[in-house]
Amino acid sequence: MSAGPAACEGPAHSRATPASRPSPVELLLQVGVSLRAALVVDSQGRIVWMDPVLAGAAGWQSGPPVGRSAEEVLGGLPWLRHALDEALTGTDGLSEYGGQEQRLSAVVVPVFDDDGTQLGACARLRKSELPRPEAAREPQAPCAGAAEERKAREHLEHQTSLLRATFDSITDGVIVVDLARRITAFNKRFQEMWGLTDAMMEERDAEKALASVEPWVVAPERFIAFIRQAFEPSFAYRSTIVELSDGRVFECRSIPQLLGDAIIGRIWSYRDVTAERQALAEQGRLLAAEHEARERLEESFAVLDTFLTHAPVALGFMGRDLRCLRINDALAALHGRRREEELGRTVWEMTPDLAPMVEPLMQHVLDEGTPIIGLNLTGEVPATPGEQRHWNVSYYPVRTASGTILGVGAVVAEVTEEYRARAERDRLLREAEEAIRIRDDFMSIAAHELKTPLTPLKLHLQMLKGQADAGHVVAPRHVDKALAQLARLSVLVNDLLDTSRIQAGKLELTTEPFPLRELIREVLSDFRGTSVLHSLRFEAPDEPLVIRGDRARLAQVLTNLVENAFKYSPTGGTVRVTARRMGTQACVSVRDEGIGIPEEEQAQLFERFFRARNSPISGFGGLGLGLYICRDIIERHGGRIWVESEVEHGATFHFALPCL
Repeated sequence: MSAGPAACEGPAHSRATPASRPSPVELLLQVGVSLRAALVVDSQGRIVWMDPVLAGAAGWQSGPPVGRSAEEVLGGLPWLRHALDEALTGTDGLSEYGGQEQRLSAVVVPVFDDDGTQLGACARLRKSELPRPEAAREPQAPCAGAAEERKAREHLEHQTSLLRATFDSITDGVIVVDLARRITAFNKRFQEMWGLTDAMMEERDAEKALASVEPWVVAPERFIAFIRQAFEPSFAYRSTIVELSDGRVFECRSIPQLLGDAIIGRIWSYRDVTAERQALAEQGRLLAAEHEARERLEESFAVLDTFLTHAPVALGFMGRDLRCLRINDALAALHGRRREEELGRTVWEMTPDLAPMVEPLMQHVLDEGTPIIGLNLTGEVPATPGEQRHWNVSYYPVRTASGTILGVGAVVAEVTEEYRARAERDRLLREAEEAIRIRDDFMSIAAHELKTPLTPLKLHLQMLKGQADAGHVVAPRHVDKALAQLARLSVLVNDLLDTSRIQAGKLELTTEPFPLRELIREVLSDFRGTSVLHSLRFEAPDEPLVIRGDRARLAQVLTNLVENAFKYSPTGGTVRVTARRMGTQACVSVRDEGIGIPEEEQAQLFERFFRARNSPISGFGGLGLGLYICRDIIERHGGRIWVESEVEHGATFHFALPCL
């Protein structure tokens, strides 16, 4: 363990007086660095920092000692712990420990704040050989500990002032939090970005500060969970994007705060990356870089190298032969290579797919000496083959002070996400327009379908009333026709009710085992003789095809399919119903010889309110709900339903159910 020379008469008390009043932990660490201390503890005897070699000498093997009690960690060094206890009472602690060949001396210095409050103590160790018996003792030189401490304090104050000025001048908001979740440092930019009061920051409580900014964040639960997860000691680099309710967007980065190899806290930086502000700031920096490039050639290269390396956008400089002279990591990453690999390459070698568009633009800038700003390009790059990406590109002529054009500077800003967001908005708009169209179609169809049976129903009821008032016998045909229209209304209302139940998840089934063959015969018997234009045939299977299901609901499915076969076969023909075993399933098919269904519309056929374009409202009734209800019933039975059709060649509807 290395340590500075110990004071002869005991070291003077160290009093930290930084220009901008750092936190207690900062003061302790700064004093410890200036004294080359091997151990730093706070006023409660908890270790703030400890030399790993000293930790090994103490026999500590239970993980990082930071935050642990010094009494616990220094169990193997009681002589050092005794000196530390003295220093924590406000007096200097001196102690020695020696063997036959050498000895260790410890000077433990208490550290005080400006108001006299003890912040902790710093221990400085020295290793020396024992004096030889025959060697004459020379008088010791006057102690220089006080002068050395004074000089170290002045140097510390100067460095602290410089660091604070630099800290407050950066554009990012920065905050440092220790392992006890106390704020140890922050700059004004951080306070301004989050709108935190001086009183809040003076409390130094990171949890309170986090709670106070919660209303500003769009997704507070996710943001707070991210921050609290990072509070746990970790060497991991963390980053996230934070959206604020006022429209601002912050880029949050977090790295561990280290003292030697030990984690003592977490450093957070927040950068405002709101698109408009970022674009304006970036444009100003680019114009400043271009102006300086015209002033002095050598300075321009130095500034350009620094700017290229750290700029958040993709930047490059091409010579007059359009070979790459300078490039940053962001632009090289687009090409799928490292920065060093791109130097000396031509545009065709770097981006062969984009070169036909890019090279003429660069040549135009070289020939005309005028920039091309804000050009939108779309294409593929080697880093992401097969993916369309979008950029906002600007090309600038780079000149010497005399006006000679040296080459072309390229600024490439990725706008792929903005394009995707715009495309998503367009898609949602189209879907909304389609939903409105479907709604309007449904309202028109519903009005037509509900009105159609009401008119004849009203007419027949009026006739019945007139016959009754006149004392005549009621004509059965009027009663039958009125009941038929009432049944039609009942079907429409039941379809609407079933659709509502499906949407609410309340369509219930009462299942039992039964032979599907017999159910089909029962349903088809109700259709015998109902149409003079159609003939109905059933190709029955040799086996009963026993299934478990809801008889009434499955009868509803088959009834709907047969009615549709009649309805969409206006010129008549044969409707064939077949049932067969298909592996472990029973398959039922209903085939007609009607108008058929266009192929491009078959995928939507089982959606709510959908009606094929070749089935006008006036010729074919219905709300467009029957097949939607059929699909839900079949799927609730663990089966599936599908269609095969060609326009003008009829349609075949199939549904399959598990057999017992």
